[in-house]
Amino acid sequence: MKWNMNKRKVLTKRQKMNFGEYLILAGVGQIEAGAGELVQQLKKPTKLCGKPVPVSLDDMSFGNLVRLQGIEQEIDAFFEPCRVLLDVSDKQVAAEDAITVLAFAAWVSREVQRINKLFESTHVDPTIDEIQAGIDKLNFGPFGLVDYFALRMGIADHEEVMNIPWIRIFQCMKIDSEKAKFERRLRKVYENKK
Repeated sequence: MKWNMNKRKVLTKRQKMNFGEYLILAGVGQIEAGAGELVQQLKKPTKLCGKPVPVSLDDMSFGNLVRLQGIEQEIDAFFEPCRVLLDVSDKQVAAEDAITVLAFAAWVSREVQRINKLFESTHVDPTIDEIQAGIDKLNFGPFGLVDYFALRMGIADHEEVMNIPWIRIFQCMKIDSEKAKFERRLRKVYENKK
């Protein structure tokens, strides 16, 4: 998730401002530079719209992770996490304290980045032969990952995979990655013995 918040005045102008008011002022340029850095320093709230904020995103389903990873519009970086994780309406979010919404969105962004790095750590660099054969054409995005896990676990319904905690899918990918790396090392050992 990305958003370009480069202003600050609104965050310090008065004690309480709801998120809807913040969006109006942000839209007309009434926020000073530096707000993005300030927001990133805010601590995760314990509640938002009266609902408890999760301790981490480790129990989140893979489907919800895909929804958060797919955020493209700047405004959705604030509303979509609230919809996905807390099941609250956009109207409820707009009425919530601006600082609380901004802190929650920043925390979710950091969590998704952390999870993305974990998935990236399972990447096995392709060999020269695999590159020449066109391995780069085998990247099928989230659907490819769902299909991989479904085949690996013998699950017929892809929707079932979307409801599985992302951490289980990551652990399987990590195991398969380590096995692939081991098999490459073993092949080299055998080749060196010839």
